[in-house]
Amino acid sequence: ICRMTRDTIDQVQEDWNEQRPDLDPEPMGVVLRIQALARILGDQAAERLQEFELQWWQYDVLSALRRQGEPYRMTASELADSALLTTGAMTNRIDRLEDLGLVRRRNDARDGRKVLVELTPGGLRLIDDAAEARFSVAMDALDTLNARQRETLSNLLRLVLTAHEPR
Repeated sequence: ICRMTRDTIDQVQEDWNEQRPDLDPEPMGVVLRIQALARILGDQAAERLQEFELQWWQYDVLSALRRQGEPYRMTASELADSALLTTGAMTNRIDRLEDLGLVRRRNDARDGRKVLVELTPGGLRLIDDAAEARFSVAMDALDTLNARQRETLSNLLRLVLTAHEPR
């Protein structure tokens, strides 16, 4: 087995092991590394999104619409559910994106009571460019891993995540 490079969390685990040998620091090492990576990767992505004058919340809404495929539309409640927000909070976000000309509201042709939110052509161009940058940042972040290692890591993280996701 090759010797891994030490990180700051190794020292945290050693400190706990010395001070509280009754506690197993191994699980904490995994959790702390995930938390540290979440901060680092989030900062990297946010920095890259600034090139497009986008904040995280804007990217989330626009990408949710983009992932639907043409005509790139969803109801506000579907968008709220996808972002784990209240419909009121999502309405505020939609208003702000509409003011920027990135989305527009349309009445549902099948059900006049429903309002659909859809990407404008400008919103589509912006999210397509931003998504390319976002995917590039993700690939760069994992460039120390080969494809098989990335798949293994993804599968392991999925196991942990699905055990804790709300049903």
